[in-house]
Amino acid sequence: IRLVNGSSRCAGRVEVKFEDKWGSVCVYDFIWESEWAIVVCKYLGCGPVVWSSPYAMFGQGTGRIWLQPVLCQGNEKSLQHCSNFGWGRHFCDHDRDVGVICEDALELRLAGGGGPCAGRVELKLRGRWGSVGDDTWNMDDAEVVCQQLGCGSAKSAYTASTLFGKASNITNLARVECQGDETALWYCKILGWGPYYGIDGYDTSVVCQGFSRLVGSDSTCAGRLEVRQGQNWTRVCEEDMDMKAAQVVCQELGCGAVLAVPSAGWFEAGTEPFWKGGFECNGTELLLSACAHRLPRGKGCTGHASIVCSAYTGFRLANNSLSCAGRVEVELGGTWGSLCASDWDLPDAHVLCRHLGCGPAITVPPGGYFGGGDGLLWRDAFGCSGSERHPGQCPTVVLGQPACRPGHAAAVNCSGSSTSALQGLWCAGTEDNLAQCNISEMAAAPTGNPEEVVITCSGSRQVRLAGGPGRCAGRVEVYVNGTWGTICQDTWDLSDATVVCRQLGCGTALAAPALAPFRPGMRPLWPDAGGCAGTEASLWDC
Repeated sequence: IRLVNGSSRCAGRVEVKFEDKWGSVCVYDFIWESEWAIVVCKYLGCGPVVWSSPYAMFGQGTGRIWLQPVLCQGNEKSLQHCSNFGWGRHFCDHDRDVGVICEDALELRLAGGGGPCAGRVELKLRGRWGSVGDDTWNMDDAEVVCQQLGCGSAKSAYTASTLFGKASNITNLARVECQGDETALWYCKILGWGPYYGIDGYDTSVVCQGFSRLVGSDSTCAGRLEVRQGQNWTRVCEEDMDMKAAQVVCQELGCGAVLAVPSAGWFEAGTEPFWKGGFECNGTELLLSACAHRLPRGKGCTGHASIVCSAYTGFRLANNSLSCAGRVEVELGGTWGSLCASDWDLPDAHVLCRHLGCGPAITVPPGGYFGGGDGLLWRDAFGCSGSERHPGQCPTVVLGQPACRPGHAAAVNCSGSSTSALQGLWCAGTEDNLAQCNISEMAAAPTGNPEEVVITCSGSRQVRLAGGPGRCAGRVEVYVNGTWGTICQDTWDLSDATVVCRQLGCGTALAAPALAPFRPGMRPLWPDAGGCAGTEASLWDC
């Protein structure tokens, strides 16, 4: 069996193959003949029957008519197992060639709404998208659409509206009557299967409530996760939530990257029942409802799932030929804007540069260094410590008056913006970046084949002596990953101390006391540090 002229293997005119030749199937429109369509869709693995017709709706065949099924039960393995008059024997003509649409041939979407859960209702039929036209479109119809698309319940229904733009001139469904509990729009009563052309003013559209939401905080991008189950909201067990599923939720809600899946105590517990099961996501789905559903991980819930997303959906550097230097721009609510430079500093820049894959920041140029941007500047002030992995993890506040002065846009030079294609560069050591070094003396550079220069930087790591009588005596403290900490003395010896003294420009080490005469320091306490031979230039080389 095959289906032809339907732009899909699951829709079209029914043809069967006999003696190595394809031919049509015809029937009269008697009630006892209608089960043939069930047999066809099941045989092809195309899901249930959506629509069938004995009136050559996919065109008339031109060859033999091989079968006229007289009586099908619907459970036959193939059409030839239905009662028939035999191969090539029939009492109907090509104007009764049967056609069928199985469920797998159809697609439904919402278009023009900027997301998957709001927009103009469109159906894909015979390979082409077209609108659903109806002058009596109501909330029952909209409910079926929203539930079918995994978007929760319907919030509003519109007809003859240009709220989401004008559709094409194709109408694939006309006059739909739903009860509200159908599993798909095509299982409602359909008075007209298209395509129809040139029917204007009847396009339908819906706005759905969405499948998931975050509640219990001041932000729509952080809170306790709740998902729709029918008409009601339910909580999700924290054991059934992971970072991939959380990323899908953040994307569905129009938020940025997932920052954390914190424990249940972060947000108010709520009283809603729990969703029975979890979600298997790969992280790229547009909706949480599109993820595979799975059974619960455990026997009960220890608490509800919570998610913290970044409110910022994008960060970029603009107005510079180098990808790792430029004016700082952020995306918020689908709109890009330049950031005000008033409270932009080096720790903020470090986090942004690393997030963009550009290494740590080198400098924060004055506001407007890479141009002032277009329009008003974002007044968000970041309070990064420098150790965050994403700018959205930094505390932020919206600056008050006075407004950011025009053109005072934040800028940054990341270390990744330095070029590696320079020869014979002469720097004094005080420049902010390599581009400021004196390249006019390149003619005096050594001749011959150049060799690559390799350097090792300490990055953001530092060492100091604290609690002593001066800068060359005291408790050893190191700054790693944005935090000062002390070193466990169990494996610390004079060779280690010699390296620290040399690194700090304090000469030779005189002692590395087993019992520190200086007051205790702060946490964390770094174990197993040291291991120096005594000849290294820096503690980080040990």
